[in-house]
Amino acid sequence: MLYHNDMDSKIIGKRIAEARGFGIGRKVTQAELARHLGITPQAISGWERGESTPEADKLTSIALFLSVPLGWLLGEPDTAPAPEDRTTAIVRLVDSVPAGKLASPMSQAALDQLPLLILHGLDRGDYIALTVDGDSMDRISPDGSIIVVNKSDRTLVSGKPYVFCHRGKVTYKLWRPEPARLQPHSTNPMHEPVYVKDKPEAEKLVVGRVKRTFLDL
Repeated sequence: MLYHNDMDSKIIGKRIAEARGFGIGRKVTQAELARHLGITPQAISGWERGESTPEADKLTSIALFLSVPLGWLLGEPDTAPAPEDRTTAIVRLVDSVPAGKLASPMSQAALDQLPLLILHGLDRGDYIALTVDGDSMDRISPDGSIIVVNKSDRTLVSGKPYVFCHRGKVTYKLWRPEPARLQPHSTNPMHEPVYVKDKPEAEKLVVGRVKRTFLDL
């Protein structure tokens, strides 16, 4: 895992310039790349000089457009970029999620001020990262750990972890169907399930499936 501040803008700029030279089998001009991204050629030139770093969505778009791995574009030491790589994702750490009672999201920070994580080995999807607050899921995600949520995966599978939202309040729990409930997975016996009417009702509450959890020591 890398944080956005760890990314070297000069290395990324150099890789963008290199990828324009060979990524799709021909040279791509700064103007062509700029049109694809909806920005000015001057912005591309600034990135390639290392004056700034593209935002996460722009980095992903550059990698896909030029057919180079996102990880390589971010400075990984691969010597020969593969034609395509969708297993590296830039994920925004947007908020904390209660692993306990339902609670309101707390972050008021502007989107561009939130930290970015660079994660490898993820399936394709729409990801966000959340910091766990509480111990109701501590058997897999201790208090203070980070979970990675795929908002594109909303299919409920028994025993799998999800982030749910009900009337603007969120929680992190396992899904259990019989009876239908949002189930804690904790060493603390004080936590109780949140019961719902049935699976269709629960599906309306799903924010996304938790695909990864980790804790820096």
